[in-house]
Amino acid sequence: MKTNYLTDGIVKKNYFCYLLGHRFVETKKVNAHFSEFECTTCKMQATNDSRNKKIALTSELKDINETLFYINLKKQFISKFYFRKKE
Repeated sequence: MKTNYLTDGIVKKNYFCYLLGHRFVETKKVNAHFSEFECTTCKMQATNDSRNKKIALTSELKDINETLFYINLKKQFISKFYFRKKE
């Protein structure tokens, strides 16, 4: 039995993204340089790399982003409460 190209694989699920590109929306701001994004059409998750290009979000990159987020949170907390400038 012959299958139709349009009903197979990635084109069936998100043909709009396949033809016109993803529509990313920022879901999480990791720090000043990194963010996590999600496509509104196909729900694909992505993050930006060191050159600010969007790449697919793998479990390894998700762990790295989570670690960066907590380091940034800790840095903000310490600078806010422990190293206040006296006026």
